[in-house]
Amino acid sequence: MSCSRIVFTLPVGTKNPTNTREHHMARARRAKGQRQALELLWPGWTGPVLLVVRLTRVAPQLLDGGDNLPAALKSVRDEVARQLRLDDASPVVRWLYAQAQGEPSVLVELSWGEDELIAAVRAQEAVAPPPPPVALAPRARPARAPRKARTATVKATKSEGKARSWADLATPAYRRGGTP
Repeated sequence: MSCSRIVFTLPVGTKNPTNTREHHMARARRAKGQRQALELLWPGWTGPVLLVVRLTRVAPQLLDGGDNLPAALKSVRDEVARQLRLDDASPVVRWLYAQAQGEPSVLVELSWGEDELIAAVRAQEAVAPPPPPVALAPRARPARAPRKARTATVKATKSEGKARSWADLATPAYRRGGTP
């Protein structure tokens, strides 16, 4: 089997959206710019079923690799998946994240075949294979307590409790001198 790889760099900056306080439209504009840059630089791809995509964030400061790094690269991942005509949650693609210090950009690497990146992913999955997909059981509804019987309410027949004009309707009972 042949070894194949596509590598290109996006000259865009990325921010961690989980810790950034900014207007939602500013976040949307940044994500749209990242997607448009990727669409313009997309080299095209026709490859086999198993594909590994490594997104490397290059920036002056490093992020926490657990959840902040994937969050910062989310719009780039979405556009790569759209260009591949796949859902980004598809089991056909393995997503890897890395980061380096330098001028802000994103390095996109697509690997398939017998590439060293594919071999590394297969070796990691051999040590700790991903769990098999499990069909979710339908959720049972919790049992409801029986409803209480309604009790009839006794209406006051006192004349001071009744409204005589529109002003009485707008004035609270405690201001009219009646009982609430």
